[in-house]
Amino acid sequence: MRILGAAALVAVLAAPAGAAWVVDGAGRCVREWTPASMGRGPTAMLEAPTAPFRTAAGVFTEMTPSPGAWGAPLAGLAFVGGLVDTVAWLGTGLADTLTGGYWEIAPREATALGLAPLRPPFARAPQTPPQDPCGRRLAS
Repeated sequence: MRILGAAALVAVLAAPAGAAWVVDGAGRCVREWTPASMGRGPTAMLEAPTAPFRTAAGVFTEMTPSPGAWGAPLAGLAFVGGLVDTVAWLGTGLADTLTGGYWEIAPREATALGLAPLRPPFARAPQTPPQDPCGRRLAS
């Protein structure tokens, strides 16, 4: 029962995890460490066990065109890729926990609390215009 209570506490405290990207006075996009950055590591470690399942689900929701008959084998491959992510997210989450999230070691998708499907590593990337971390469109 204590473990569930501790997990719930971490989930509530880690919800707003992530450093803030702001535009400074010179118009540059810079990362600003905030106290919320301390939640990056615990969030990544909390999300790590879900990565294989979320990546396997991504085969059916994130891939276009639909995988069709190849869906089950591709989901199995994506699950294995998610296991690799699990190990990586646990390690980088621990590093972010020890550094207070200052260096943003854990990947961005690991620090977002949620259960949405993840894009499998072999899916085509969406064609979106490049943006800086502040959300401004980059000149081509």
